[in-house]
Amino acid sequence: MKPQSLASHRPAATTSSALLREWASLTPDAVAITFNGEHITFADLDRDVDAWARSLLAAGIQRGQSISVLTGNHPHFLRAAFAAARVGAHLAPLNTWHTAAELLYTLAHSEAALLLATDQIRRVNYNKILSTFLPELTDPGPRDSYTRCPDLHSVVALGEPLPGAQSLAEFLRRGDEIDPVELAARERENTSHDLMYVLYTSGSTSTPKGVQLHQGPAIENGWWIGERQGILAQDRSWLATPLFYGLAAIQALFATWTHGARVVLQEVFDPAAALELLHDQRCTVYYGFGNLTRKLVTQPGFDRSRLFLRKGMIGFSVEDRRLAIDELGVTNGVSVFGMTETYGLIALTDYRDDRETVMTTQGRPLPGSEIRITDPFSDVPLPNGEVGAIQVRGRITSGYLKDPDRTAAAFTPDGFFRTGDLGALDSDGRLIYHSRATEVMKPAGVNVSPQEVEALLDTVPGITQAYVCSMPDDIDGEAVVAFVEADPATTTEEFIRSYLRERAASYKIPRHYIYRTDEQIPRLASGKISRPRLRQEAIHELQPPGTAEGSR
Repeated sequence: MKPQSLASHRPAATTSSALLREWASLTPDAVAITFNGEHITFADLDRDVDAWARSLLAAGIQRGQSISVLTGNHPHFLRAAFAAARVGAHLAPLNTWHTAAELLYTLAHSEAALLLATDQIRRVNYNKILSTFLPELTDPGPRDSYTRCPDLHSVVALGEPLPGAQSLAEFLRRGDEIDPVELAARERENTSHDLMYVLYTSGSTSTPKGVQLHQGPAIENGWWIGERQGILAQDRSWLATPLFYGLAAIQALFATWTHGARVVLQEVFDPAAALELLHDQRCTVYYGFGNLTRKLVTQPGFDRSRLFLRKGMIGFSVEDRRLAIDELGVTNGVSVFGMTETYGLIALTDYRDDRETVMTTQGRPLPGSEIRITDPFSDVPLPNGEVGAIQVRGRITSGYLKDPDRTAAAFTPDGFFRTGDLGALDSDGRLIYHSRATEVMKPAGVNVSPQEVEALLDTVPGITQAYVCSMPDDIDGEAVVAFVEADPATTTEEFIRSYLRERAASYKIPRHYIYRTDEQIPRLASGKISRPRLRQEAIHELQPPGTAEGSR
């Protein structure tokens, strides 16, 4: 049966293992993954996952255990994730941008029993990094324990192995000794409530939170996301955003695979290579943050006519969305609201919505989900049109791994999740995002959203991008600071102020301007802007030496 004939097929599967088997049965020759010119069909992938699952059984992996993977956007990541799910385990992926200390924390906190790790990505030598906290890997011979990760029993090399690691070939060979009947028996125990992932957030403060995500809700949410995005079996979703984050691992992957479509993996993002890949593989679905969009459209020789992108997620700010629509050609892209804790997304516009709706709202809640706006202090619901705390209910994380205090704090007594964001619902029930609750600025005591000021700055001729924070001020309590990518010789501070005076209230006009290139703008490992780091840089650059932040 050809994939096109299944355009309206909704999978019956409620576990990820069953989802893969369903497509392998219905469309065995449809391509599930394209990577480095190799096309892996759903039937091929299902067989690979069987082999990897038997190898996990041979390694002694039990139901409920965690395994970790350290690699880029490689098919091995997806083989590991779905093999773990097939045996009732789950994946706790490691962030390839993390330091040794951060990798150790994630590996130990997730209690991973097995680690699959690449040797190198670009210039980063992961064998060397892993050896700093798993010194046992430098000693040859079998080993089933690691001092600093007591739950870890085995390390499998996805590249050149260290002396104390097992090669991938040996890992798979041992799986050949497992009777398929044993795997089938284990697979029959799977339920929709089984964990699929524990994904670690990249917060700017405190320790990362391990977000627990289950298989059934991942499939259900992915289906509805794909419907809103207009994904069909013949679509091809480009994934260069890292698989260890919710955007790719939950939103993009399950929106694509619940619709029998293909993911086109780029192991690590490179704009020149991405443009060739997007053209050669005729990718139609875009999943990218604004910084990826900018790097694509400013790449020398960029030619929109060579691209086939029309659908997908197009960024968070108004300017991000405009660039994706007008420059990349993602004309049916959607505006979104969500986070890892909401299985990627909980609200988004529809691919058939008009431009104004996409540019001014984040759309309606997905079926089966609720959004309410409440007073930030009392949790009392507010009427449509009023800005308050965004709380959500429906397909939500079951909590943070081994963190009952933060889990309890995240939920209201009636089961709504506190997103930490501010927004409003319009008269049609569409969400209008305002800001993070902790980001609201108060120059002269007036509440101002950073995103509101950024939207104004995006209209200034000569400014490529702008990000806003506040810093302490003796007179007004807080002063608004703008980090702008622009030519300071032509787009001067006075020009910006003059332009904004005609279009905005005085309290929305930044007091200070710091000129930065895209590479110099501080971001989290996920690519998102870090406002705490913006604030720190602003204070460091603008505050007189020797003046403590709290004293101003």
